Amino acid sequence: MKMNKAYSVTQVNEYISKKLRDDYNLRNIPIEGEISGFGKSGPHYYFTVKDAGSMLKCAIWASNAANIDMKLLENGKKVILLGDISPYAKGGSYSFSVRYVEAVGEGDLMAEYNRVKKLLEDEGLFDTRHKKPIPEFPLRVGIVTSSTGAAIEDIKKIITAKNNLTDILIFPTQVQGIGAPGSICENIVLANNLNKNGLRIDTLIVGRGGGSAEDLMAFNDENVARTIFASEIPVISAVGHESDVSISDFVADARAETPTAAADMAVMNTFELRDFIEDAKYQLIESVKLKIQSERNLLDTRSRLVCSYMRNKLNDAGNSIDKAVITLKENDPRNILGKGYSALFDSDGNVIKSVDDVKIDDNVVIRMHDGTLKAIVSDIERN
Repeated sequence: MKMNKAYSVTQVNEYISKKLRDDYNLRNIPIEGEISGFGKSGPHYYFTVKDAGSMLKCAIWASNAANIDMKLLENGKKVILLGDISPYAKGGSYSFSVRYVEAVGEGDLMAEYNRVKKLLEDEGLFDTRHKKPIPEFPLRVGIVTSSTGAAIEDIKKIITAKNNLTDILIFPTQVQGIGAPGSICENIVLANNLNKNGLRIDTLIVGRGGGSAEDLMAFNDENVARTIFASEIPVISAVGHESDVSISDFVADARAETPTAAADMAVMNTFELRDFIEDAKYQLIESVKLKIQSERNLLDTRSRLVCSYMRNKLNDAGNSIDKAVITLKENDPRNILGKGYSALFDSDGNVIKSVDDVKIDDNVVIRMHDGTLKAIVSDIERN
């Protein structure tokens, strides 16, 4: 079959774009739907509006933003949008250019979120008294998330960069879609059973990377929240980006703004700890050295003082002995006898101190410095 001349992609896209722009039925259209994936890029705002059967990409250009109440634009809210279909020929796509927003009511996702939140909050599942502390030195961290997403790679990268002691145990989990809540619950229960049966798991990280409100909805599921609350292993909830808040965050023992932040929260930096220990060890050794030197100096000083004290004492004792020797010499009876004195003893050798100690005709001994004399008492005269 011979084909006619082919059109370029650009020609086709430009033709479709012109048709969309020229169709007055696609201008000033009021559209009702639920907001999802609201965000900002530069001065412009982007989101999706959806219903049960379909979704439409929307944009609020900076030129229109000043005329719109941005408080109405929250994920999960139902709104009426007024605007035009805006084709983008180069990308072969189109979006809805919003010029006016009017609130309708709470969307289905937001309504379910608020129902579960209020129910669990009323039951006390958010109370801080139930929060378990996150271990500072975990030997093993369990991760309940998709095994193929960016989140698991970020978590592994952070943990291994900070810590060379903690093991990582991954529980491959479906984190979005119809089966996601059941998969999350099943793996949290599995982790707890393994922990009870000898495979120690100190901390669980439960979460996923960023996404739309629909993508994150599994972590707002009531059963998931109750399973996290019932976990005996401390749980860090790490769902989406910093601005995303899920029911899991409220019931978990700790909330991390992102999976990367959860990994950082879960483990100690062992390399910094090792450096700290080495520094502390060095400081301790230096402190002990200084203490030993100080005590040695103190001991030397005290030794010198004791020696000086003992020398003084010995000198004093020597002086006392010298004085005693002099005194003894001065009081030695022999020295006294040498001066012309004598000592008188009875026949039994007892010193006679008084005339009352003798009688007439008693034998006495007179001791002098160079000998003794024996005599008989012939007369007694009293003073």
